Amino acid sequence: MIDFIDKHILVSGVRVKLKPYTERRMKMLAEIQREIDEFADKNPKMTFAEIDRSMVAKWWKAKADILWETNTPLDHTFFESEDFESSLLRDSEALFLANGQYL
Repeated sequence: MIDFIDKHILVSGVRVKLKPYTERRMKMLAEIQREIDEFADKNPKMTFAEIDRSMVAKWWKAKADILWETNTPLDHTFFESEDFESSLLRDSEALFLANGQYL
């Protein structure tokens, strides 16, 4: 029997547990990505820096709610902070997607 090894990371000072891959989580993540892609398609000349920070934070929070588990919920302001370590969310998403390639 294999025990699931909890994977934890520290994001902007908060300990986060990475949730394992599931098809349901994949579908939820894909829906958020569709929303982001639609926004990008409607605003092709807009740079990342020009996107309203609260909109970016909304997308980051939505992804984090799928990918991470914390002792206390992370509110919108956590993701709006200039100190939010978004690269760790990106890395978490990449690991999640890589784990979905198992047959």
